[in-house]
Amino acid sequence: MPAVLMRDVLWRASTLLQDTDPQFYRNAEHDMVDAVIDAQVAIAKFVPGACARVDAIRLVPGTLQTIDPIPAEFCKPGDGSTPALPIAGTLLLDPICNMGADGLTPGRMVRVVPGKAQDSQDPNWHASVGTVIKAIVYDPATPRQFYTVPGVHATTPVWLRLSYTAQPLKIPNTGTAGGPLYAYAGASTQTITIADEYLADIVNYVVAVMCMKPSEWADASKGAAFAGMFTGSLNAKVLAITGSNPNLQFQQFAPTPVGRAK
Repeated sequence: MPAVLMRDVLWRASTLLQDTDPQFYRNAEHDMVDAVIDAQVAIAKFVPGACARVDAIRLVPGTLQTIDPIPAEFCKPGDGSTPALPIAGTLLLDPICNMGADGLTPGRMVRVVPGKAQDSQDPNWHASVGTVIKAIVYDPATPRQFYTVPGVHATTPVWLRLSYTAQPLKIPNTGTAGGPLYAYAGASTQTITIADEYLADIVNYVVAVMCMKPSEWADASKGAAFAGMFTGSLNAKVLAITGSNPNLQFQQFAPTPVGRAK
């Protein structure tokens, strides 16, 4: 569960931008929070594990299921937190086990079976109904959907523990010039919504964006330097995870393309 506070992130960025006396004089808090949100989305796009989750998910009746969106009340996170907003899953990683009718009781493990094999074994499996899931059918071409075997009962709650990746949760951005939400001296406990290890990457992204926006304090060379640190860090992370260097060259800082692999 992320522990890095938003006010600490913005203070680090404000310090690098020489915008601390008073904070948010040169760069509006609203713009900086938007940049944090964009940074998290960019990181999750290229390093999906930054937003990997293990949760108990309540399934819907029938065989067809989705992780996008997952209503807040249909999710019991593995870290014990309570989601305040729907979760937008992006990629199913692994079904783990049944979690009973209460979403809290671990039960039978769940297999992944090929769709064509399941069709051959039981052509009518989409009409099946049960309260314990034995397997799922999953096609990577549709990463947000999967099918359960048997189909989910219409009235008895059925929960599965899944590992999956999701979009970073949206960070509230309702502060004003006279009443910022995330001033360093404030009391907000709002955290970032991806893994804490990406703190420096988020700060680099925010500084790059602020340096490139039209203003009297714009500094294109400084922005390019921080953009380079952001993409260089992501390159190194992806290389460490996969063994393949994606050589990301651009991100969504200015009007340049969001990303490019070479």
